[in-house]
Amino acid sequence: MNLGIFNELINNKKRELINNFIKEIESYLILQNRKATNNMEQEIENYKEEDCLYQVVDKSASGVYLQNTKNNIVFEETDISNELLEKLETDFIVRYKNGEYVFEEEITDDFLNSLLSIGEYKEIQDKFINESGVLDLAPDEIFTISERDENCTILKYGSSEENTITVPNALLPYFVYDETTLKFENGKFIIV
Repeated sequence: MNLGIFNELINNKKRELINNFIKEIESYLILQNRKATNNMEQEIENYKEEDCLYQVVDKSASGVYLQNTKNNIVFEETDISNELLEKLETDFIVRYKNGEYVFEEEITDDFLNSLLSIGEYKEIQDKFINESGVLDLAPDEIFTISERDENCTILKYGSSEENTITVPNALLPYFVYDETTLKFENGKFIIV
């Protein structure tokens, strides 16, 4: 009996088993990658809300990072036109409308014009803290919007309708909606 033929058959079977194993792993990895990509695309679709405003947080290699102004969730958006992508800069505002993003020039201008220097902000913050009594309230107090005008917002807190505090708009997050709840933490109001 010729052992060379037997050894060659065994080596061929080993190679065939290894090649089949590699093909199965490749197929499995391709399938997992497709599932992950589909899940990621679906997750991004869940972030898109019709007629919602988004702030550009930063540019990415393939799109932009957007922050939903209602819930502050940040996500990378790659499904955005190249024409719009070229216009966008950090802190610009876009609206998701009819399945696409639209640059909101007027809202962006208003937002950028509302930004204060650190010194101005600190001066307003110090005056508010000293005169409002906000630090006398419970540290975990939750505030809701009662009334707004162009300079100040009245926030309700606690169980009584009489519990209110008047806050300069400069101390509130720019995008605060009527249903937004806030908390005073580390010298500023944050969305809860």
